Amino acid sequence: MDLLQLRYFYESAKYENFSKTAQKYSVPTSSVSAAVKRLETEIGVPLFTRASNRIVLNSDGRRLADALRIAFAQIDGTIASISSREEENTEIRMLLRARSKWITDLAIEYKQSHPEVVFYISNDKEIVEFDRFDIVIDQQSAAYSDRERFLLSIEQLCIKASRSSRFAGQVLTIDQIKGEPFIVMSEGSAMRRLLEDVGKRHGFSPNIAIECNDRQCLHECAKQGMGLVLGSMRSLQEENQRDLVPLNVTDFNEIQPVYVYYAAPVSSPTLEQFLNFLRRKGL
Repeated sequence: MDLLQLRYFYESAKYENFSKTAQKYSVPTSSVSAAVKRLETEIGVPLFTRASNRIVLNSDGRRLADALRIAFAQIDGTIASISSREEENTEIRMLLRARSKWITDLAIEYKQSHPEVVFYISNDKEIVEFDRFDIVIDQQSAAYSDRERFLLSIEQLCIKASRSSRFAGQVLTIDQIKGEPFIVMSEGSAMRRLLEDVGKRHGFSPNIAIECNDRQCLHECAKQGMGLVLGSMRSLQEENQRDLVPLNVTDFNEIQPVYVYYAAPVSSPTLEQFLNFLRRKGL
């Protein structure tokens, strides 16, 4: 077993494709396939299921790939740090498309013990140039297929209304509320996309009454009974949501997996340390 074998396997596991790995390392596909086969022989178990010129990562392969993701991030980050002669970069640029308040609070907490770190944080939903950011926080999306990721949290979602809403305390179905006005953030926001996905699955288009990009304004409108809001159960603990209640919608059982996306290899020890901090705080 050698490092190149493990790298060949790891790249092949990401895409479930030997040819893409071969292109990345400028070697024949047969060399990648043979190296992975030798690795499987040495370990004593298959890591892929092979059928009809296609490979699919199995459960043992996923376990090894998860371990290598962390190991290679640390190895590559350390090598980059050692080999670089430039002063260490202490900037971290984040694009927040989900859990923005929570992540901002975590950044504040981290900076209290690491005052040298400089955070640049954006929640601009119109941004598509993700390379400008070291970290993107978002739900699952193919837009970040060239980045590494790890699961940060799984949010239980609910439909919220003012405490004075006629729906508060009732047992409801989505059919009973699908025509109600909703208060949403702009297109591209995580909750807006989730609401639209829920509508598609239940055969309706959300009745958007108010579009607002300020969270405080959005929740204030909801408290005044101007519409319903889709959000996380956890956020109801926040001070500005004390006058909102989750509706008991029996056929609404949605979750929001939130991921941390980052480019590998990790560009600096500062970024690696903060990523590890998020790993510890997650879930």
